[in-house]
Amino acid sequence: MIVHLSADNSLPEMLDTIGRDGACIIDDLIPQQLCDQLMADFSPHVDAASWMNLPKKAPPNEFFGYRTKRFHGLPAISTLVEKIFAHPLLLQIAGSFLRKGQNCRTVRVSTVELIVIGPKETAQQLHRDSGSWPHLSEEQRDRALISMNLALFDFTEENGATLVAPGSHRWDQQRQAKYSEIFPATMKRGSALLYSGQVLHAGGANRSENSRPCIHLGYIPSWLAPLENHAVSNGMETILKLNKPARHLLNVVGEPNDYSWGFNTNP
Repeated sequence: MIVHLSADNSLPEMLDTIGRDGACIIDDLIPQQLCDQLMADFSPHVDAASWMNLPKKAPPNEFFGYRTKRFHGLPAISTLVEKIFAHPLLLQIAGSFLRKGQNCRTVRVSTVELIVIGPKETAQQLHRDSGSWPHLSEEQRDRALISMNLALFDFTEENGATLVAPGSHRWDQQRQAKYSEIFPATMKRGSALLYSGQVLHAGGANRSENSRPCIHLGYIPSWLAPLENHAVSNGMETILKLNKPARHLLNVVGEPNDYSWGFNTNP
């Protein structure tokens, strides 16, 4: 099972749960009103996009989904997204988790993604997000990434709640999860699933009549290259309007008038 905690639980308890199980759910992380505001900003873009709205260089495939829509550059769509990726509790958890690795001075956001799983979508293949950096050693992969899926609608077994194999971050990389070892991350909207980059997980099959949207985040140590080039996907004009801590998380370290971006110090 996936342990449910609240924002009132202590940070050590949250970290211990993630360390033991590879994942936990933080109930009611953000107000449901914020979910409504975000969906109001996102909906015109979601409605206008087709299924499999991947770039042409990324042909449709089962992993990314045939009935799924994916969006990057979210701060350019809604500046409210800053309240999510720069959420104080998430930064506390990510910072404490990642700084147990080697040479991690600061935390960065690898990607900020809106994932909308549509009706009739099939379950995704179980995978580890840390596989996006295949050059990392096993020791580095253990503390290279902590991910989050924020439910903008309720996550249910019927509408494709993320599937997780608790404890799989400690398994041999070749071991497959048994059916009895996989659990759906059912949770109310505004709640968040946090999981190690080494834990096996997947988007679930959507057998409902409604789409299941979530915001996916990946936090990485400052020495690791992010998957998303935020300056390109959002535009510098958008990022420079964000608060300074949020700009740093997106790897833009300049002030609004100097237009320096990227690392200007040794990470």
